[in-house]
Amino acid sequence: MKKIFLASYFANVAEQFKTFVQHNKIKTKRILFIPTASDVEEYTEYVDEEKQLLEELGYVVDKFDVTNESVDIATNKVKDAEMFFVTGGNTFYLLQELKKKELLPLINEKIDSGTPYIGESAGAIIMAPDIEYCGIMDDATLAEDLTDYSALSQTKFYTLPHYKEEPFAEADDEILAVYKDKLNLVPINNNQAIIPSYKDYKIV
Repeated sequence: MKKIFLASYFANVAEQFKTFVQHNKIKTKRILFIPTASDVEEYTEYVDEEKQLLEELGYVVDKFDVTNESVDIATNKVKDAEMFFVTGGNTFYLLQELKKKELLPLINEKIDSGTPYIGESAGAIIMAPDIEYCGIMDDATLAEDLTDYSALSQTKFYTLPHYKEEPFAEADDEILAVYKDKLNLVPINNNQAIIPSYKDYKIV
């Protein structure tokens, strides 16, 4: 069974995460922490905040920036991962770097076999079939080598993080206006998370 937890801002949903871990009987305490989406962001304090929070929850956090490693090293890291945590930042840059290291099929294989995946903001968006919709929120020019916006396609819906939260409220409203009749958008604020199931999802 897949174990997926998607959020806008992880620091605000720690209680929901603990419930998710208990419900899914997740025993591992080792997390592969991927902050790559934050590499091109000016504000990155949330990355250290989340790493510290996970450590306070008793996890051993292996911080691993995909950008700086070879395909072989990245592949082995993902193969050995017991749980994924993919942070927020620029979704296009994150997808570009994962594709450069040819990691999408392997991440999907791990998720399909039951490896827990926690995705925050950009890390949640890449679970959709395609990320083009978030171009209203994120700057696609920061990923100049990315020409194909197809993503992990683990969810049939499209996560819309930071709903009604500044500084993203206006962009979210525009995304809804443009794509509401084209995509199954699921908006969540910074205090909510999405737990997908086989045919549906629930917001907690």
